[in-house]
Amino acid sequence: MNANKTSRFADETHVAAPTGKQTVRGVIVSTKAGSNDFGNTYRMTVKVTTPAGVYLVNSTIPASIFDACEDALQNENGWIYALKGCEIQFAATLERSDSDHFAFAKRPTKAAILAVPCEKARRFQPWKDEPIAAE
Repeated sequence: MNANKTSRFADETHVAAPTGKQTVRGVIVSTKAGSNDFGNTYRMTVKVTTPAGVYLVNSTIPASIFDACEDALQNENGWIYALKGCEIQFAATLERSDSDHFAFAKRPTKAAILAVPCEKARRFQPWKDEPIAAE
């Protein structure tokens, strides 16, 4: 348990994030857009739940996830906002930050949207028991 009881994560047990090449499967809890000298950047933070607890992974949003948005999500405020709450999976090399329960992902590949919240899903899409997009 976290010592800070006023935190929105007070009821969660944080575990150390793994390092090295990993398959990450979790729910997108935040997204962020920015720009720099090289163009626009889009990042996401994914909350991964394990039997022992949870950890967070921050990564760029792979292009294949944006490509899958058109098939899976309703776009009311932009794709970056529509992705919050979606369950995704991708492979990447993880490096822990200063906090043990937080890691940064490098070069995410094989990204796919696994589940979409009902309120964000496109209503006309037939059900398929497979990932919505895969690289």
